[in-house]
Order: sequence, then structure tokens, then C-alpha cells
Amino acid sequence: MADKLQNSNDSNGLLSPGTTTYNNYDRGVQVGHADTFAPTLNLILVGTAGQQHSVSSDFYNLFVGFEPFSGDHFLVPNDRALSEYITDDVRSRFAALDDAAISEIKMLPSIIVEEFSKGSGSDKSVVFAFVTDIRKQQNGVLVHFQRYYPIPVKVLLDNSYELGTNRGFESFRTHWTTKNINLLQVLQDAGIQMWG
Repeated sequence: MADKLQNSNDSNGLLSPGTTTYNNYDRGVQVGHADTFAPTLNLILVGTAGQQHSVSSDFYNLFVGFEPFSGDHFLVPNDRALSEYITDDVRSRFAALDDAAISEIKMLPSIIVEEFSKGSGSDKSVVFAFVTDIRKQQNGVLVHFQRYYPIPVKVLLDNSYELGTNRGFESFRTHWTTKNINLLQVLQDAGIQMWG
């Protein structure tokens, strides 16, 4: 394709009539004016063994009551794993912790945070992470994770409604829940820029 603007009026259905296409050969694009512009963020994580994992933005994991910087795993008590502050449909989708549920949970962004309340200062640890492994044990659910980005606890406090944590005592009760909320969008709207 020539390195210039072209109007495509193909009848093959790939481009609508009047669509302008520009092949820039990976040199970037500057948009001078656009009535609407909605770029898509495709986040693909690469594990330590080089495997790639896609990320789901439909749900997120919230782990409250765990210090995220002292190790790479923690134990969630059985009665606090996917049993509180969770809707029935989300619980039925993930709580069995079968192979399919675990595979999906690993694709969800996660927040790991110590218990916190409105009076919490910046001393509370919060991290954006992804679950790397889950093991059901007799004494609880062992969750391994990979940390990616620290987040100020103020972001959780200021966005409790958007994060679905504004009910009851959720922020100061140790538990693991999954929310049907786009965490990446909430963090972006809150001004958190984790990637470029």
C-alpha cells in the first residue's frame, strides 16, 4: 500500500464507504482532529517463563487484610474466600475454584491492601497485582501473586463507590472478593497512570 491517504470504497465489507486509511509503517500517528477517539488498551502480561496472558477488564479481585510487599503469597481463610461482599452471580462463577475459575481469576487485575478505613494515612500498603497461582488447602486458599504497581490508599478511599467498596465494613475486614467492575477504567479515571 502506498504511503499516503487513500479512500476505500471496497465492497468487500472490510472498510465502510468513505473510510480514510493511512499506512504509517509503524512510525506512529498524529490525530489533528477527531470528533471521537476511543483507543483500546490491550494489556498482555508476560510471565517469568515468557508465557503471555491476556487480561480481563470485566472483573477485578480485591484482597483486603494482606500486606502486599512482604512476600509473593498469602493465605485467605476458607470462610473469607469469595464469600463476602460479592454478588450471587459472581460467587457462582468463581467460588468453586475449579480449573476454569482459577484460569479466569488469573486474568483479572487485583488490588491487594491492608485493612484500611477513612482515617487511614499513607502508611497503608496497596498494590496493583495479578494472581499467578491458587491452591486450595485444608487451612485456607493459598494465593500467589505478582506485584506491578503501588497505589496510594487515598485512591481507594476517594473511589469507594466506583470500586464497589462503599458498603459496610468491607475495607477493614480481611477477605477476598471479586467485583464486576472495570478496575483499569476506575484507576485511569482516578488519574493513576501505570503504563506510559
